[in-house]
Amino acid sequence: MAAATVMGIAAVASLMSVATIATAAPQASGRTGLFATWRGAQRAAGFRLMKPTKTFGLTKAGDIIVARCEISKKTASKRNVIGQYATTAPRGLTISQNNSNGPCTHLRRSKALGTYKVNGVKAYLTGDCDARGLPSCSAAKIFMFLTWGRGGIYSQVSSFGEPASVLLSFARGLVRV
Repeated sequence: MAAATVMGIAAVASLMSVATIATAAPQASGRTGLFATWRGAQRAAGFRLMKPTKTFGLTKAGDIIVARCEISKKTASKRNVIGQYATTAPRGLTISQNNSNGPCTHLRRSKALGTYKVNGVKAYLTGDCDARGLPSCSAAKIFMFLTWGRGGIYSQVSSFGEPASVLLSFARGLVRV
């Protein structure tokens, strides 16, 4: 559970506030809250979700979060769904999906690490590295983010302590709920 906390705090700083919003937000067009299954989260979110098939020895680190997309008033009726997979060691994978067609959180500037295909769609790999106070992009313990969009659904998978090949395989192994 410690790695899940590290992932939630450091991967995207606003994920922790999203988790708070998930439990405190008023019921709008879609439900918000914590859900034990991907199917329950999908029913609450009101749009088609993807779930991982490969978690590389990591286990689900708590319930799946369905929260309001709080980046602007325009997207407040949209839903952001977050699932985390971690171990007690500092390694983890997170998937975030929303129906706002863009990010639901303010992301800090990251270093571009490459462009890849994920299920036929162009995806962008970035990392929190090679800047003052951050480790080298070749270091093992960095945060990486892979983002893509399709059909109004914006997806991001992120990792800590995992190589880019694991992050790519995690993303490419996603299947419909």
